[in-house]
Amino acid sequence: MLDRVFRRFGYVPISTLSLVPHSEALPLREPLHRLHADGFEMARASTDALFAWHEEGEGSHFAIGRDDWAPLAAAGFCLTDNAQCRAWLDEALRTRAWIPHDMLASWHDANRYVMRGFGTRLDERSAQQQAPSVAGSEHEIAPLVKANEMAELFALTWKRYYQSSPFQRLGNSAAFNRLAVHHTLRLAAQTNEHALERVLEWLALWLDARGLTVDRREQLVYMPGYQALYFRSDAEQWP
Repeated sequence: MLDRVFRRFGYVPISTLSLVPHSEALPLREPLHRLHADGFEMARASTDALFAWHEEGEGSHFAIGRDDWAPLAAAGFCLTDNAQCRAWLDEALRTRAWIPHDMLASWHDANRYVMRGFGTRLDERSAQQQAPSVAGSEHEIAPLVKANEMAELFALTWKRYYQSSPFQRLGNSAAFNRLAVHHTLRLAAQTNEHALERVLEWLALWLDARGLTVDRREQLVYMPGYQALYFRSDAEQWP
């Protein structure tokens, strides 16, 4: 009886009060693409256009860019909202770094406002260049293509270089190994490698012409708001 009366005046029994606010009592869990951030050491890492990585024991640590800095390759794939380009980007990260689907989904979701429509927004910026002539060099012409054209040049060249074999074998025959190193195949591989180097430079020039900062040494593009993905390949080290 008295309890009901007291409650009318705002009294709450001490046993029902939470001494810690709910938001503090249940700390928010890091999103999947950030779970392994503490394990990555940039000072030890090697880099390419897609990610940075270093080894530790039997595992490897990967970083897809740095916060506010996206990998050059990721920027290239995101110049278009073409679903196939996103699929190729995800495939590259899964096959080269073994990043699982749920982490990639978390990363895409965190960067949706940065990456989606990226090329369209840049196309609205005019490249401060003169119209190309037949005598123009690749460095003069590259900034003048449209975003979806640069995306196509980049994505197809990347795909040719990083084409994965669908064949699974426990071992190759001596005859196969002999043909696999034939000079025509080696020349084709070298051509694809050189083509990718050129297209990455064209992409950097294209971004430069639209006012973006490109770190050519680490192959990163300054994109404010971008969130890096961190991943450890050794499952036993996962939190």
